[in-house]
Amino acid sequence: MTFQDRFTEACSTQKFKPYELIQGPDAGYLVWEVQHVRNGQQVTIDGPYFTQEEARVSADLLRGTFRGARASETIYNRVWNYDPRQEQLTIDQAHMSRAVLAIRLGLPAPSTKP
Repeated sequence: MTFQDRFTEACSTQKFKPYELIQGPDAGYLVWEVQHVRNGQQVTIDGPYFTQEEARVSADLLRGTFRGARASETIYNRVWNYDPRQEQLTIDQAHMSRAVLAIRLGLPAPSTKP
């Protein structure tokens, strides 16, 4: 499967995957990023992404420049310091990351419509 095929398949979702926390099934969600170790610290170099596969494609492409780049998940908890503006910003950034990745792959930007 090519990078383009993997990316196209990953773009079938427009939402973050829910992650059930102690507070309930809608209390959290998973966000994917690409991370790299620099000076012993994990540094986010790309993302956020809606899916693991998008982050993996990006990590695969970035590995030429950032040896050891890998997809990494983060759990966002809506219960602690919930801010709907911050959540919308994360969603907007995931759409932007997806569009930039599409450009890197030579594909048209995917639709943001659900």
